[in-house]
Amino acid sequence: MAPCCQEPMTACAEDIERLFSVSKGYNALFLAAGALENACEETPESLTRQGVQLLLATLADPQFETQRTSFFFYSRFAQILTSTAKQLGPHHPISRTALQGLSSLVAHATGNRHLALCHATGLLAPQTAPPPPLPAKTTVPCSCAELLNLVEFPPQTLPTFAGRSLLYAHQEKILVIKCARPGEDPKGLASEWHWMKILGNRLARERHIPTPVAHPLLRMTGLPEGAASETGIAFLTTAAYFTYPNEPLAPINTDQAVHVIGNAAYLFGHLAAHGILHTAPVPLFHNRVQTDRREDDGVYLWQKGGRLDRWLASCRYPNFGLSGLRDFEHIKTAPEMSTHEFYRTMGNQILSLLLVAGSHFRSLGGPSPASKDDHRHLFDIAKLNAMLTAIMNNYYRGYTGNGKDFPHEAGRTNLAVRMVEEMGQDTHMEEVLRTRDQQEMGEKAFRQFLIDREYTQEEAQKMPRGTADIVLFTGPHLGHFNGKISCPELIEFTATLASITMANGFLSTPP
Repeated sequence: MAPCCQEPMTACAEDIERLFSVSKGYNALFLAAGALENACEETPESLTRQGVQLLLATLADPQFETQRTSFFFYSRFAQILTSTAKQLGPHHPISRTALQGLSSLVAHATGNRHLALCHATGLLAPQTAPPPPLPAKTTVPCSCAELLNLVEFPPQTLPTFAGRSLLYAHQEKILVIKCARPGEDPKGLASEWHWMKILGNRLARERHIPTPVAHPLLRMTGLPEGAASETGIAFLTTAAYFTYPNEPLAPINTDQAVHVIGNAAYLFGHLAAHGILHTAPVPLFHNRVQTDRREDDGVYLWQKGGRLDRWLASCRYPNFGLSGLRDFEHIKTAPEMSTHEFYRTMGNQILSLLLVAGSHFRSLGGPSPASKDDHRHLFDIAKLNAMLTAIMNNYYRGYTGNGKDFPHEAGRTNLAVRMVEEMGQDTHMEEVLRTRDQQEMGEKAFRQFLIDREYTQEEAQKMPRGTADIVLFTGPHLGHFNGKISCPELIEFTATLASITMANGFLSTPP
């Protein structure tokens, strides 16, 4: 191979050139890459355009994909390009050559090589963000009557319940009192109050953010019976805040759903570019049944491509709707996260948008329970394609800020077809409560677990605990229990969009 470093060469660079010139096999190239990685880390300016092309040629070669450690092999080569680009900065010609070449490869690579190239772009995550809000140290006493007076609502206005929130409607406005759940640390609610204020000042007026009211944390009096707790926050919003793109009781039309999902994609991307990440557009799990036993709490790690637990249930109340984003207690900033955690969370956002797109079509069938029935007739493939295009282009525009469409196809057409096949048929309905998991539950918790999964009281009492695995029908899931995701195209699209967006967003950084 030709040299990767410029004159005058150090002894280390000469050694690397010599090593690369004789490195033909997998192990030799892997070791040579390590040496080059160290050299470029010390002197990033030593990487030439020719060196970049040699690295890209190695990454373009699929001959090592069958190796057991191929992910790490391709990751090492790709990370030389991304880490060197990060050191040189977005406006250096070597950075542009490296990242544009890497993006082109990402758009067409497959398997472990594809995931490795995408993973390497995680190094390009933004490093700055507004400082997160300081936690509220005390609650401020406040009565419902005082709040209604503060927002100029009639004193006789009565609330309706929406989960843990109380909704007071007057004319075109809704006052929301969001209560802490019993036993919950309310600092997340205080953080949400502050983020409403921060984002309300940061985003354009047409991007609706609720208006926080009174103080960051209130100790309420005069709440109606049944309120979750007396501690909470208050904010003003509109009915659109509670209009979801996949509401089965009152479905919105698909063209409007395209707009809602595309707008959310733009906002997620725009905030991510400024180091602000909403970490929970929808709750994603690999195995909910094992949340108390697994070190990862059963949370979905999409890069691993595992089975996705109860995808339709996860989408029931997404944290975005007709008005825009919601539930800002789930925000984290770039300095609070590792670069690869940032990349993974961007992927969570994209995957969540894709799942909600699928759930929109399922919502058109009304609130019917999941079953083995065929629901594919609810899907309009052309409009699903429009949703995927809106996700792709709007997330990219929001993050890069350059007003351009996403520059690659990213397997979008095939993804739409596969989504209809997998989301339109509830093939995977089973999960398994392992004997070991039962044994670690208390008797009361075990019975309640079964009742929550539609066992009757009598059936739950008769079921012996800890003697055998119990098969539960809780789907639809995407994949067999403890298996792979049944629609890997979702993962491939997510990785492609997240990585190319990060790379081009880095190159779009203003001077």
